Amino acid sequence: MGLGRFGTQLVRTLSAQGNEVLAVDQREAEVQRVAEVAARAAIADITDLEALRDLGVAGMEVGVVGTADLEASVLATMNLQSLGVPSISAKARSDRHATILRRIGADRVVQPEKEGGERFAHLIRVKTAADYLTLSAEYGIGVYEAPAALVGRRLEELDAQGGTRRLLMVVRDSEVQLNPVRSQVIEAADRLVFAGADDDLAQAL
Repeated sequence: MGLGRFGTQLVRTLSAQGNEVLAVDQREAEVQRVAEVAARAAIADITDLEALRDLGVAGMEVGVVGTADLEASVLATMNLQSLGVPSISAKARSDRHATILRRIGADRVVQPEKEGGERFAHLIRVKTAADYLTLSAEYGIGVYEAPAALVGRRLEELDAQGGTRRLLMVVRDSEVQLNPVRSQVIEAADRLVFAGADDDLAQAL
């Protein structure tokens, strides 16, 4: 429900994962942009309960309200509830907006700008990480491309001595190795996933 940058990317990603997606927006240009990837794309007002009913929204397993407009997102969330959609997620542009959405029944609320800013702040600090997941103000999970200097060496050599950094998994092509065998050697295309305090994650591998 709502096809701005957030909603459009969500439609593309969910469709690529094999999900059947109904994309809805009242702007024709935005609907046309995702029409070739979504299972269905419709021009409709997401605040109009009957329009959503006619589109078959009541039969959906998950509803996502992707607009940042406060009034539209509140009404769309209420519409999804009225139609009995079992799981509802919504986008918020502020903490106040997020609180309202939760109070009217959104199961999950995302704040992309806020969360993206927090993530990037950690990435600035943890400079060598290719990606980062925030767990707390000082602790997180970092994803690293295997440095050339480590290729051919064993994973056990990565274990930090006296620090908090711990290797969680290795991603090799499409294979994800949880708790990888420490005796195996690192390959050039490996991605290494560590958990730890930011100070320890910022240290060179």
